[in-house]
Amino acid sequence: MVSVVFAGCGAKDVAGSELVKKAREEYTKLDSAKVIMTNTETNEIEQTFVFKYDEKDVLTFAYEGKYQDESYAQYNNGYECYTSENGKYTFTQRGDRDFQAYDRDSTHPQANEGLIIFSANAVEESSVSEENGITCVEHKYDPEKIGAASDEGSVSDFIARFYFDENKQLLYFTEQTVIDSKGEKIIHSYKVEITEKNAIQDIENPVEIPKEDNTQ
Repeated sequence: MVSVVFAGCGAKDVAGSELVKKAREEYTKLDSAKVIMTNTETNEIEQTFVFKYDEKDVLTFAYEGKYQDESYAQYNNGYECYTSENGKYTFTQRGDRDFQAYDRDSTHPQANEGLIIFSANAVEESSVSEENGITCVEHKYDPEKIGAASDEGSVSDFIARFYFDENKQLLYFTEQTVIDSKGEKIIHSYKVEITEKNAIQDIENPVEIPKEDNTQ
């Protein structure tokens, strides 16, 4: 499993930074969307995150993720939260100590600008290229500065690539992590797409509720 902790944008001059920062800003203004993370090595979808703000800016979301033998699903509508972690079911609601509600001002990590990676002071190399009307912004990060870590070994490289259409709208971005593991190089690569922008009507609860708790 790879984890990355990102700091603020910083003031360093980085190629393509304006495009990336604009995409981050536009993402936070969405009322709803579906985020899909695909493992490009296996072409399997490993994470989905669907969200929608209501008229009071209260967030409803559904998350599903899997990695090897691990799985996690959660549904939160601002009043109730259903969670399944590796088959273990939990339920919390407003008033419970462990319950967390989200709104536009204090939103879920995957609904804020941090989903679209950018930390200028941690970028070692940057470039912008264009081909057939598609603009590619590439940022190579210092793994230590962004807190990139893996239980498989030492992270040697972390590269983010952003792809924009002819109108400079973000199509998708990729994240590539290179890990040194006892002399062996391991590469994890993911494609992240933001789809169904402002088009989500209803969000289904992906958590299977045990029969003894089906009164919730």
